[in-house]
Amino acid sequence: MDESSANASGGGRGRNKRFWTAKEDRVLVSALSDLAVDPHWRCDNGFRSGYMVRLEEVIGNVVPGCGLKASPHIDSRLKTLVAKFRAISQMLNTSGFVWDDERKMVSIERAVYDEYCKSHPSCKNLYGVSFPHFQELQNIYDKDYATGKPSEGYVEAINHLEKVAPSQVILDSSDDEGPRDSGTVNSPPSKKIKTEKTAKKRRKSDGAGSSNELASLQTFMKDMNVHLSTMANVMARTNEREKDTYEREKKLVQQSEQVLEELLSLNLEGVTPKQVFEVAEHLASKPHKLMIFSKCPDALKSSYVKSLIRENDDA
Repeated sequence: MDESSANASGGGRGRNKRFWTAKEDRVLVSALSDLAVDPHWRCDNGFRSGYMVRLEEVIGNVVPGCGLKASPHIDSRLKTLVAKFRAISQMLNTSGFVWDDERKMVSIERAVYDEYCKSHPSCKNLYGVSFPHFQELQNIYDKDYATGKPSEGYVEAINHLEKVAPSQVILDSSDDEGPRDSGTVNSPPSKKIKTEKTAKKRRKSDGAGSSNELASLQTFMKDMNVHLSTMANVMARTNEREKDTYEREKKLVQQSEQVLEELLSLNLEGVTPKQVFEVAEHLASKPHKLMIFSKCPDALKSSYVKSLIRENDDA
């Protein structure tokens, strides 16, 4: 959907209802761009007094008979355009949102966009909608204003556009100052009650978002504690197994040293040193035979050792 198709439809009622054509929008933004670089109209505080009237004159010359007036038409239309510009700028400052320069619209997955709008309702109704004036408005209101931080020089230039935050962007191009069937771009300053209700809803939404974030954080910390506890138990069991293995190996070394000492102390005639070491290794690897050797009387140990040597030779 592009903005020119949105200009053909709208809703709401009001004596100042006016639908803008795509051409009228282009002329308005072009005229505003010219004033932004014209020293006669540009000043330290934004635009000089009367610039809205000058916009009315330029539009009237380019589009004769359009009947557009500085107030309420041009003033109201600028609110709508700036609201869309700010909403798009806000999205582009968020990871994942990119600008499609060919189609002149924000590019993002629909599911991601819908989820984003739950916490940023001012960005609704912009998915798949082209906004060809984004870069021109960015040049006019500069990068600081595009990120929601207007430079001091433009505070008076945009007048009360900054005083009333947009509640939701609408797709029609009407500058109707009366009540609408759908959401409004900016509540008129005279409708303080409606503005207060919008602010309360936003605070309530922000509060709910904070509660959800806190609940999510608490759940995450609880799960993390469970994971850390499990890891600690696993590491403790691993340490116990490593300790048991070390103790067994230590005991085996001690037994091997003891067996070797006993074998060397025996009177083993006809037995070579190589055979003694083989018997020591054999006894160390066979716990039941090591037990027999340990319990065997000294008078019989030599005979037992020779029987092990014959057993090895037969094998």
